[in-house]
Formats: sequence, structure tokens, C-alpha cells
Amino acid sequence: MARRFLTSGVGLVLAVVAVVLTVQGVGETPFRALGVSTPDEGLRIATPLVRMAVALAAGFTLGGLVAAVGVLPGRGPGEKGDGRLSAHAFVAVRRAGLAAAVWAVAASVLVPLTVIVGTGGSSRVLSMPDAFLASTGALEEPAGFLVSAVAAAVVAVMCRATFSWRTAVGALLPAALAVVAPVATGVVASVGAGHDIATDSAVLAALALAVWLGVTATASAHLAAGRPYAEVVRRRARRVGLVCGPVALAGLAIVAVYLVRDGWATLYGALAAVQLALVLAALVLHLRGAFFPTAGLVAAATAVTGLLAAGLPPGLLRSASAQETLIGFELPGPPTVLTLLAPGRFSVLLDVLALTLAGLYVAGVVRLRRRGDAWPPGRTAAWVGGCALLVWTTTSGFGEYAMAMFSVHMGSHMLLSMLVPILLVLGGPVTLSLRALPSGEDPSGPRDWLLSLIASPVSRFLTHPVVSLVVFVGSFYALYFSPIYEAALPYHWAHQLMYLHFMATGYLFFWPIIGVDRSPRPLPHVARLALLLASMPFHAFFGVALLGADTVIGARFFGDLALPWVPDLLRDQSLGGGIAWAAGEVPLLVVVIALLVQWSRHDRVEGERHDRRADRDGDAELTAYNAMLADLARSRR
Repeated sequence: MARRFLTSGVGLVLAVVAVVLTVQGVGETPFRALGVSTPDEGLRIATPLVRMAVALAAGFTLGGLVAAVGVLPGRGPGEKGDGRLSAHAFVAVRRAGLAAAVWAVAASVLVPLTVIVGTGGSSRVLSMPDAFLASTGALEEPAGFLVSAVAAAVVAVMCRATFSWRTAVGALLPAALAVVAPVATGVVASVGAGHDIATDSAVLAALALAVWLGVTATASAHLAAGRPYAEVVRRRARRVGLVCGPVALAGLAIVAVYLVRDGWATLYGALAAVQLALVLAALVLHLRGAFFPTAGLVAAATAVTGLLAAGLPPGLLRSASAQETLIGFELPGPPTVLTLLAPGRFSVLLDVLALTLAGLYVAGVVRLRRRGDAWPPGRTAAWVGGCALLVWTTTSGFGEYAMAMFSVHMGSHMLLSMLVPILLVLGGPVTLSLRALPSGEDPSGPRDWLLSLIASPVSRFLTHPVVSLVVFVGSFYALYFSPIYEAALPYHWAHQLMYLHFMATGYLFFWPIIGVDRSPRPLPHVARLALLLASMPFHAFFGVALLGADTVIGARFFGDLALPWVPDLLRDQSLGGGIAWAAGEVPLLVVVIALLVQWSRHDRVEGERHDRRADRDGDAELTAYNAMLADLARSRR
């Protein structure tokens, strides 16, 4: 304990010294370049320090929750598996809740600080609500910290109130949102060439660093105290680091290339290089199982983020075209069949997701085969095909033009919300996971975690036929016939969030209908068909409504792009409506065919089962039924 306090004290002193030296080294240069007044030195020192507090508290919160639900033993010796946290996991959740409270306060402080610094250092903006709100929206990053503060406060309350493992898992979502929000709205997401790739990379790096920091710190404390299941904790923590370390290193390297470019000789470039060196050193120590030093180096690398925010990235001083400013890259020209089908720009977030899902699925199939178990090739083909289609939709020329043309965007919407989820649910990932995942490493393992999540009330609610239908169909209308879509268009993170939403709602809708995996709310086949047919009129009307619309959706964004090959924005929107109407019917027809085939197979299996039972008991069920009819006939006489 004394060593921890000493380490924390030394770290705090070093952080203050580093911030003071960085602020003095940067001077007034960034503010002159941006054309704003230079804030007081106290503000310039306080802002990076509070940023450090936010980043470190985020790591101890998110990583601590990950450690509590997936690294520490689910229950200790003699504890019952009733869904409650083990004693050690409970302590980790409480510590994560304390860190979340600090996180919420520090992020709240950063909202006015970033507004003051971004508007020239005058605190008078705080006394003018209209100007303050306008500055918060214009600067974007203060709004990100506001979202982070609210989400962190929610996490703090959840951690304080829960004894349940599932609730701790649920806290991961707002915790991840609180990590991502400032990153997605900060300097990395600034306009300019490559900001799309840089934003995705920064988000992945921030999440990886946060998880890695909290997990290694929690595992180090668990091992130092000599608590049970030390080898299990060590093995799981090592696996987490083997994933988070390379992701953080690669993500930070991409961000550094985007922000620094040819300015590595500057103070900003030197700090970016130091951060990469710290992460690399931490990864080397992690491979050797030295969790405590690893946590220290990851914390130092996380703290450097605050130092970087004190300066101005050299890469942002370059001029950019309208297309680079709005979408991050230049389109090659008018779309053709070849340019749409050909490889295009890499979508870091979604393509990493697709490759990860495909890799995990194939690994599960290989594990079954090595064990001597069979797995239908058709399911593997469906899952891998869905992942491949996701990669093509977001990485080909089709994915490039979807960022700038409404018609192509609507085509990607149809693919991501309908065809990709259909292929994925036909892959049966839950069934494969339950057969391939190990169980019993300790009193709870990955298989037990998955079973618990599937049986949770949240899963039952999301797969309720009425809920899934309303969310799936209602998303079309709520997104495009409201200000949401137009407000989201200028932001890369909003595009990625839309794509993830399309896939999630499509998966939840099609899972109970044709999913190979048993749904938390199983439906008879006739109800599945009725649910599918109920969605068709709403889908068709959406396409017709777009075809007949006389107002351009997102007129400002598409007008600023001013693509020469799209002179009539309303015509391009009508084309998108036609695509939504026509392209949406084909996947639904595929679903109807798949459902009828599954229905026929189910009836055949049930018939064969009945015949086998009749052979064993001499068709006792039919005999009893005939006896009942005979009794009824005699009673009527």
C-alpha cells in the first residue's frame, strides 16, 4: 500500500512538472495560429492536468469493470453462482464506481475550461448562456466532455447500487461511451485529409488504453494480495493485454501520422513519439507478466494525451479541399460500375470489427473440428459471407461514395440493415459459441457469461417481436424524416454510429424470425411469418415517401460538397428512395424462403420424432385420442 501511495505521489509531481514544461515550451504559438487570444498561463496548465485526470479515471473505470466481469473469478470458494458478483469482483466494481465519480467531476470541469480556452481565454463567456452554448456546439469537444460527464455519472451510480454481474456488464456501455465521446469530437476528429481514418484509430486506441490500464492495475492488486485463482486472473489479464496493446500501438501510430505528418521535430511530434515508446515498452513488459510496471507505463502513456492537448498538431495547419474537409478524402470522379466495385478507402472501425468477428467464428469452427465435432459448412459460409459483405460495403468504392451521395448511402443502408444481418443470423454464432467456448476455468467461464447474458431481461426485451419491429422499421422514419440525419452528416463518428445501428437493429429483427440460434423469446413459425409480413408495408411506404419528397434531406451538407456529377440533389434523393423500395424487397423475399424452408424442416423433424415415439409405445397418443372420441360418442347416446 505504501508503495502505491509513493508511486502515485511521484507520478502526480512528474505530471505537474511535465505540464508546466510543455505549456512553457508551446507558448502562444497554437493560439496565434488559430487566431484567438492566449489564455492565462494558469488556465493553460490546469486544462492539461484535468485532461490527465479524466483519461486516467476513464481507464480505471472502464478497465476496472472489464476486470470485474471478465478477468476476476466469477465467484470465490464457497460462493453460490446466483448471478451476484464475487467478493473480489464486488470490490473492483466499487473502485470503478469511485473512479467514475472522479471522472464525472473532472469531465464537468473540462466543459467550461475547453470553452474558455477555445474562445480566447475570457471567462466572460460563462456569464452569457447563449454564447456559452453556441461555443460548446461550435467547438464540439466541450459537448463531448459534457456527454462524458453524464455517462460517467451514470456509471458511478450503477456501480454504487449493484451487486449483480449483469448490471456491471451493463455499465460497460455508458463507460465506453464516456471514453469515446471526447475523442470523437476532439482535435483528432478535426476536418482535413484523413480525419476519417484518424478518428476511428483514435477511438480504438482510447478504448484499448483504458481497458488495458484498468485490467492490469486490478490484476496486479489481486495478485499482490495473494487472492484465489491467481493463475486464472494472470492468464486472462495477459490475454487482454495481448489484444489491447497492439490495438493501442497501431491506433496511436496512425493518429500520430495524421496529426504530426512531417512535424516530428516539433514538441508535439516529440510527445507523440514518447507516447508510442511508452506503449511499446508496456507491451514488452506485459508479455513478461509484469503487470504492475505495465500499468505504470500505460498510465504514463495515457497521461501524455493531456500534454498533447496543450499544443497544436502540425498536421492540422495544412489546407484541405471541401471533400477532404467534410468526408476526409477526395473522390476520384463520377461513380461507375468499376469504381463502385473496386477496392476503396479502408474503414478502420467497421473493417476491424468484421475481420475480428470472422476470425473468432473460424477459430470456433476449428476448435470444434479438432475436437471431432461437426459444424454445418452452410452456417460458416453465411457468417463469413456476412462479414465479407460488411467489409465490401464499407471499404469498396461503394463505401467511399456512400459518404457523399444520398443514393449510394441508401444502398449501403439496405445492405447493412438487411442483407448483412440476414447472413449473420443464419451463421448461428451463439450456438457455435456455446459449443466451442470453454467453461470451468474457475467457477464461472466464458460459456457461463454468454448464457447469463442471453437469459437476461434486457435480451428478452430487445428480442420481443413488437420491440424489434418498432425499432427496425421506426429507425428508417426517425432518422431520415427528422433533423437527425442532417445533423449527423458532417461528422464521421455519426456515420459509423449509423452503420452500427443499422446492423444491430437488423440483427435483432431477423434473429427471432430465421435465426439459427434459439431466441430469448422463441416464436412459432406462423408468428414469425406474420412479423415479417407486418414489416413489409412500412418498408415499402418509406421508399415511396422518399420518391415523392420535394425537400432535399441534408441539403446543406451535400450543397457544400458540390459534387459536379450530382447537379440535382432532389433527383439523387429520389434515386435513393427507389433503391430503398426495390432493394429492400429482395432480402425480405430471401427471408420468406428461408423461413418456409426452416418451417418445413421443423415439421419433418417433429413428424419423425412422433413416429419414433409411436413405434416405442405402440402409438399410445393415438390410442388415447381414439378412446376419448369413443367415450364422447357413448355419452351422446
